[in-house]
Amino acid sequence: MKNTLILVLLTLAFSTFAYGQHEKVTDNWETISIADSTLGLVNYHVYKNALSTQKPLIVYLQGSKNFPLYWPRSDGHYSTSTTLDFRSLSQDYHVIIISKPNIPFVDSLGSAPSGRKYYPTNEEYRERYSLDWRTNAADRVIDDALQRLSVDRSRIIVWGYSEGSQVAPAVAVKNQSVTHVISMMGNSLNHLYDFILQERVAALNGDLSNEEAQSNIDSLYAEFEKIYRDPTSTTKEWFGETYYKWSSFTLNAPLENMLKLDIPILYVAGGADRQSILNMDYAKLEFLRRGKDNLTYKVFPNCDHFCLETRVDASGKKEWIDRLGEVNGFALEWLEENGK
Repeated sequence: MKNTLILVLLTLAFSTFAYGQHEKVTDNWETISIADSTLGLVNYHVYKNALSTQKPLIVYLQGSKNFPLYWPRSDGHYSTSTTLDFRSLSQDYHVIIISKPNIPFVDSLGSAPSGRKYYPTNEEYRERYSLDWRTNAADRVIDDALQRLSVDRSRIIVWGYSEGSQVAPAVAVKNQSVTHVISMMGNSLNHLYDFILQERVAALNGDLSNEEAQSNIDSLYAEFEKIYRDPTSTTKEWFGETYYKWSSFTLNAPLENMLKLDIPILYVAGGADRQSILNMDYAKLEFLRRGKDNLTYKVFPNCDHFCLETRVDASGKKEWIDRLGEVNGFALEWLEENGK
């Protein structure tokens, strides 16, 4: 179980994308704050490009962890927890990103002795961070943005990646202004099921014995029982997150929200995504079973969770090919084809 959990932990911890930003990143964004009696302060950021022009709206939802949206690098550029080319995208769309509760837009990360990057957890983040917070915050942001920006309301898109992929359908269910959902590299069934699947796959691959895998799975069930017995606890943790976070994201599966929608949904998976692919395939089957035709399921066979393709040359040396531009390009073409 240890090796499998380490693999998943690394995937979660490094579900970030490092792109150089030549200019000071804060100059590109206008920050708007909403004070909410339940949510606290919700900070969202609009990319500064022809803000008075009428354009469709994309609300982007990043993945897991408490990282800032940007953090500085030693070379003067920035790394980011987002996956889109906002400068290019903003030529045709108003683009919004949302900070997580009490997490700054930009700040430096720490480095553990292992080299793993981390950001300190604060009490407000622990108390608020949940599927409910992310869904309700995005709902408020969309309503606020529609009052402030000149939006072509025929295309209001919620675009989620990884954990954000789980949030996007919930936002569309809550906010009736949303016209399109894009969910990438995120599970359709209970996220905790991924941990069980990893053990089964490890046994089938011969990395563990069947007995070891079953013992690990029994231990996982014991942990999951604790979470569901105390689902609102913000002091108890499993795997680096509060019971409240885990329960809120797993009491309802993303597929349940997807099935409530009749608007176009693009669901993108990586065939080599060890974190999500086995959990994602079922969504298409369920849409077919129910006779619903509003889901486009696209699998990039050789992409991992980060849209990287691994190749091995004749000498046995590994190389990684970045397919993120191709994946995002497909999504934008899909939006054009399903735009009205």
